[in-house]
Amino acid sequence: MLLNLLRRFFVQRKSARLFAEAQRLFREGAFEEAERAAAECAKLLPDLAEVHYLRASIALAQQRNDSAAHHFTRTLEVLAPSDPTRARTMLRLAAALQDCNRQREAEQWYRRILELDPGNHDALLCLAVIREDSDVEEARGLMDRYTELQAGAAPRLRRALMLPVILQSSDQIDRVRQRLDRDLDELLDLKPSKVPNPEFEVGATPFNLAYHGRNNAPLLRKIARVCRSMYPARTDCARQGFSPSRRLRIGFVSTYFHAHSVGRTTFGLIRDLPRDRFEVHVFAIAAQADDLAEAIRKSADRYVPLPLDLGRVRDAIDSAALDIVFFADIGMHPLTYFLAFWRLAPIQMVTWGHSVTSGIDTIDYYLSSDAIEGAASEQYYTEKLVRLPGYFMPRYRRPALEGPRASREQLGLPEGKHLYYCPQNLFKLHPDFDAAIRAILEGDPEAELVLLEFVRAGVAEQLLRRFELTLGALASKIRFVPRSEHRKFLQVVAAADVILDPFHFGGCNSSCDALSLGVPVVTLPGSQLPGRFTLGLYREIDLDCCIARSADEYVEIALRLGRDAEYRKSVSEQISARCARLFDRPDAGLALGEELLRIAEAAR
Repeated sequence: MLLNLLRRFFVQRKSARLFAEAQRLFREGAFEEAERAAAECAKLLPDLAEVHYLRASIALAQQRNDSAAHHFTRTLEVLAPSDPTRARTMLRLAAALQDCNRQREAEQWYRRILELDPGNHDALLCLAVIREDSDVEEARGLMDRYTELQAGAAPRLRRALMLPVILQSSDQIDRVRQRLDRDLDELLDLKPSKVPNPEFEVGATPFNLAYHGRNNAPLLRKIARVCRSMYPARTDCARQGFSPSRRLRIGFVSTYFHAHSVGRTTFGLIRDLPRDRFEVHVFAIAAQADDLAEAIRKSADRYVPLPLDLGRVRDAIDSAALDIVFFADIGMHPLTYFLAFWRLAPIQMVTWGHSVTSGIDTIDYYLSSDAIEGAASEQYYTEKLVRLPGYFMPRYRRPALEGPRASREQLGLPEGKHLYYCPQNLFKLHPDFDAAIRAILEGDPEAELVLLEFVRAGVAEQLLRRFELTLGALASKIRFVPRSEHRKFLQVVAAADVILDPFHFGGCNSSCDALSLGVPVVTLPGSQLPGRFTLGLYREIDLDCCIARSADEYVEIALRLGRDAEYRKSVSEQISARCARLFDRPDAGLALGEELLRIAEAAR
């Protein structure tokens, strides 16, 4: 017995030393050494909750979220049910599960926390955000409970911006927009207190409005007024004059300067602005390492990688003393959305990384193209619309297959079917598009509609619920394919018979991908920019046989391409013979340079 007591004493002493050493190393940022010490401690005392919690914290610091979730789970297994740290550990476990895309498990933990503590405001907020995609009404109800506990304008605006990802009908779109308008009026009447960090405290943008197929300028302007009323961002700039004796300093800003649609469509502007007249700065927020990010870095005169910290981003841009701030996108990320409320240069502009107006009074110009804008497009913008002449895709790299085309069998697709592929995020599938889908599936007995799976839980299920009503039994002819890296995505595009461009927000990058491979894209141009990119591509290659003038003609074109192999081959050959002119062109960057010089001259 004495021997056992001595053994236990030495084990506890050694484990205490190892635990203290692991804590010290963790504080000093020596994470690998800290993990080794903590793992040795856990071997000696496997039921010590503190060491499992420390290992979870170390894993989080190393961005090993699955490992962190494992260790938080182990912590809860050894914690006493009455331990006061239990709720905190459950919260951290749920957050770790979210970070490794295990949303359903995270949701279960947040619900367990609320069963134990119905007033846990952290769990209410996190569960509301998780449920927003799957059930926006439940999410808003959770936010109601949250705002009762957490006063202030920020959570009320967050609740107002909770919009359905998948719309069930045009009537629902009207109701949702009317409710948002009322919510915004209530917020404007509040005269809310200031919100110093809206990128976190609001943590959302009006992203989903862009997919309603309506004129969003009035609502986005009102949302910006609400944000301006609560966020004390500077609206004036001391620098006003432009000297003809020096190059204009322009700064490109985005969180997506890597292998992303924004990076692909902005790269050419960064590369091709004439360097005898422009000094080009790139502010790459949350920069990632890939080939496109490296190409953007090399194309810049000054490349500044920055963290997801609005204050540091703002100060970095401010210290560059820019003449022009150029947002590649506004509305896709909370940081750049709220950054745009700051006046950081005499001229500020945005382009179609997110193909909708910003509504923000400190954004002066929206850069687009005369080739794709309609005659009455100005009504859709709160900024002054700049219509660049000529071709609109700046120095776009031509996509190409790596190796031979994969067979349908290799891709898990059916042989002998006519595959109509709509390679868009599911939130682009407007209810108005369902009638065309139905007519195509009815008109071609061998048709299958191919759609991309959606990463976030609950979205595909909502779309399928809508299809049960609008397509009925024809919904069985829909096939989902997994999201994949770009090279595999191109193989699926190449295996399709027809690409369907949806109403009212179609493809841009995906249409470039399809045309580069000679796959026909059927399009019905909308009245607004998001539905007109494919039109511009076809205009550039002088081919109009896939451009519809009505929804009925859209169906006719799709069915002819799908059912008539010889006709499809003829169209494909025409696309392949002409599509080289769509890629790697400097036109847009040079045209932008001329326009910026004109704007700067007028501002002197």
